[in-house]
Amino acid sequence: MRSKYLAAMLIAAGLPAVTAAAEAEEGTSEASKWSGDISVGLLFKRGNTDSDSVNAHANASRDSAFWRHHFKADANNEKERDPDTEQYNRTDENYFASYKLDRKLGEESRNYLFNVATYEKDNFSGFHYQASYAIGLGRRFIENDVHTLDMEAGPGYRVQCLEPEDSYGDCANTEESAIARLALKYHWQISESAEFQEEISSEVGEDSTSTRMETSLTSKINSHFALRLRHLLEHESKVPAGTKETDHQVTVGLVYTFK
Repeated sequence: MRSKYLAAMLIAAGLPAVTAAAEAEEGTSEASKWSGDISVGLLFKRGNTDSDSVNAHANASRDSAFWRHHFKADANNEKERDPDTEQYNRTDENYFASYKLDRKLGEESRNYLFNVATYEKDNFSGFHYQASYAIGLGRRFIENDVHTLDMEAGPGYRVQCLEPEDSYGDCANTEESAIARLALKYHWQISESAEFQEEISSEVGEDSTSTRMETSLTSKINSHFALRLRHLLEHESKVPAGTKETDHQVTVGLVYTFK
């Protein structure tokens, strides 16, 4: 079963090269440039509580005549000092990355084929890491100057590592399963300087379901900087003993945007 998963990941890894050649034939245009944002947050506490924390988020996308790319990455790390031992212990550490490639279909390009690969490592979730790959059909139900709504569905494959070896990729004990991926992405351009975005994705397996929901409200300061309020919810219907099913994360920070 693992060989099927690895084969799918290799195909996904090769798709950017294929699309790059196809886009070269289309010709370059303003619409095909990369755009996105990067934010980094730092928090240092001293006094009754001694802790250091850092979080970083990155989003990038590229939209051309027939292809649409989406890349996302998150990282969070926190250490807190134990008053008894004076040692700093890690209290939070998680990393997430995803890459999605859409192939638009038809003259209006409302329908599209998607494939998406994800990787998540959370040392406090009970899993050493989780990785998945899915392919399917999506449709842009709403597209105008104010609202955009995409919905997707398709089959995939998921690997959950329970017992790690010596690296991020190796695993002594895995649970592997076929999944159905369901996703929704909504964007609301409230005004010239404010926008709202909602992204929900669920990986439904035979024994468990993983759901990730990200909600954000962004207010532009100038052409390169913005303020963003972001809420991230991650839910696992089945988790190892000693861990909770749902994680919440709320951040407020400065975002650098590029086009």
